[in-house]
Amino acid sequence: MDYTKNQHVLSQWVLRNFRSDDTALLPKSRQRVWAHVVVPTKEGKNDIKDIPLPISSVAVCKDCFRLTDGATGQLFDIEHELSTYENSISILVRELVQEHQFARLANCDMEDFPVEELAGFAILQMILNLYNPQSRFPYKEEMLETLIKPVAENLSEHVSSILSLTATHPLLAEQLIYQKLIRVAGSSSCADDKARAIFILYSILALQKKQTPLGTAAYLRDEISSGIYAIDVFHSGHDLNSTEPRAIFTVSANIFCALPSERVIYLPLSHNIALRFNQVPGKGFYQSPIVRVFSPDPSSLHCSEQGRLEIYQCSYDFIDQCMSTIDSYNTGFSNIIYSSWQLSNVENYLRLQNEQPDTYYLPEYPVRWTACSEQG
Repeated sequence: MDYTKNQHVLSQWVLRNFRSDDTALLPKSRQRVWAHVVVPTKEGKNDIKDIPLPISSVAVCKDCFRLTDGATGQLFDIEHELSTYENSISILVRELVQEHQFARLANCDMEDFPVEELAGFAILQMILNLYNPQSRFPYKEEMLETLIKPVAENLSEHVSSILSLTATHPLLAEQLIYQKLIRVAGSSSCADDKARAIFILYSILALQKKQTPLGTAAYLRDEISSGIYAIDVFHSGHDLNSTEPRAIFTVSANIFCALPSERVIYLPLSHNIALRFNQVPGKGFYQSPIVRVFSPDPSSLHCSEQGRLEIYQCSYDFIDQCMSTIDSYNTGFSNIIYSSWQLSNVENYLRLQNEQPDTYYLPEYPVRWTACSEQG
């Protein structure tokens, strides 16, 4: 499974790396991924239209980080730096989605802190989503202006500091990302283009805990994800490539669903797996969290209980409640969402629930699950 560059949102990354569009021309019953365009009607309701893949990427305007080299006049961008950072996250997400290594989420040390990595990636995607023409976030222009303001209003100072790196910090200047930062600072592009690219590179450096004069992205990560004390994993009960009738987690360019009033953050990783970070007031990340995994079919998971991992069997209805929260959030903030199910066909799924209540509604409450081989 090769990593594909130039998408820069997790939803696109999931599609390209896990799902692909090789089933787009098959009959509807065998298509694995659907794109959905959500358009508000005159009555203020959501009109959801299903569009089978292949689709073109609309996540980020491709020219927004393209600049002109000050020395050669050639065009260049910061795609490589974005892709390198995302590729490092893709390894972690692949372990969770494909290998079900959920116990890793309990680690919180300098060498292995998956929740911090995921939270940082979500923040970067939130920033990039401000450039997404399909975003329905009403204040995206104001938020983008506020984030970039410290760079834009002091651009000459930032440019001067960056261009002097070779002399002041020669070891840093040898690293590729700082070399790109120097190239951006020396660009002949307009001030706005330079400020946008510098801010994104600063953000990557901050999230990677490298030296940077502006750590806004790390600050946002720590503020939004502070107080996490427990992690829940929701598995739909279906394999990633399943084409059975089922409800799904729709994945959009919003990346994460923060519900401050409920003190939870939902992070859908794929169409069949989502995480929930449970929070309490306070800063930092609480030690030794218990990772709970909920699945209607625990036997389909590639993991067993170990250490701080607890597995529960639950009903499909239990999972549906989590799905509806994420799906409602996504349709409220993005015109484009992705799923492995036709959302317009949800009535068929509800019919199946009513016809098979023992399958969909039992157990009534999640119960601790033990594999048959462990029961002796």
